Amino acid sequence: MIYLFLDTDDYLLSRRLSALKAAMGDAEMADLNVTELSARTDAADILYHAGTMPFLAERRLVIVRDYLGQLDKRMGASKGTESAAYTEAARLLTDIPDLPASNDLVFVDKGVDKRRHLWKGFSGEKGAIPGLAELIASKRAVLEALSTPDPRQLSGWITRAAKEEGIAIDGQAVQMLANFVGPNLRQLSNELQKLAAYADGRSIRAADVKLLVSDSSEGLIWDLTDALSQRDGRKAMRSLHDLRRGDANPFYLLTMMARQYRILIKVKDAMGRGGSNENEIAKEVKESPYPVKKAMQQCRGYRMDELEAVLERLLQADFAMKTGADPETEIEVLVAELTQPSAR
Repeated sequence: MIYLFLDTDDYLLSRRLSALKAAMGDAEMADLNVTELSARTDAADILYHAGTMPFLAERRLVIVRDYLGQLDKRMGASKGTESAAYTEAARLLTDIPDLPASNDLVFVDKGVDKRRHLWKGFSGEKGAIPGLAELIASKRAVLEALSTPDPRQLSGWITRAAKEEGIAIDGQAVQMLANFVGPNLRQLSNELQKLAAYADGRSIRAADVKLLVSDSSEGLIWDLTDALSQRDGRKAMRSLHDLRRGDANPFYLLTMMARQYRILIKVKDAMGRGGSNENEIAKEVKESPYPVKKAMQQCRGYRMDELEAVLERLLQADFAMKTGADPETEIEVLVAELTQPSAR
């Protein structure tokens, strides 16, 4: 079988390759029948290795990394279909469907431009050359989706992963885990195992997640509030984009921003009464030293009335989002407003 793994998630790819290797049978013999090739290879080398019969085993596996993208670029830079790149592509596309049935050939790549000839096919010296799309359509090759799930589908992925591992987890815990970790599938899998060990047979609860899993979005929230305190609109929008890539739900994001500004207000008040040591202020405001240290840096960019005005604006945004305003748009408008220069 010919497999195309394009734009893959590292964790999903490693699991899929492990499954293909496991299907080869005895691990010691499997190692003798696995070949990995890099982007520096060529069609002749790929066809040689993929055409070699298995040694003392039933199957052979050849993994080619980053080759298709390089070939695609070379073809795109060529002046015509008589170039060396097109000749190589023609040989590869024509010959790989005839490889031995005992051999699996896997292409791992960041992607192929579906508007170009490697994907769509082209006319060569020997007539029409099928592209990757035609090989897939005729089932001579398989395109597998191994990309990172869309953030909106992350909760579903966690639920399925837990079910596959026989791990019971509450819906609220699933959502909290998705918010805390984001689309890092390897970390999510590790966190599930850790939480399952802690739960010891019972269903994982939201309280377990809160206790054992660090909220990776908190650092990004601090990046956002740091940009807001500097009135740096570009940096703030970049931080907002990073949070969205991690599936920060707009309501959750607004709640986190409000929490950060409440810390800023408490720290600003403590500093106004003479506090200057982060550990002492942390004890007074009942927060850990790290967020207090960050708050001490950020609140210098605000007057107390400005901080209170920001908190009021966050409450207005919350009301608007709950009464029909588009949450994503409201967050963008909010960030844009909070990065406007201060009227001092």
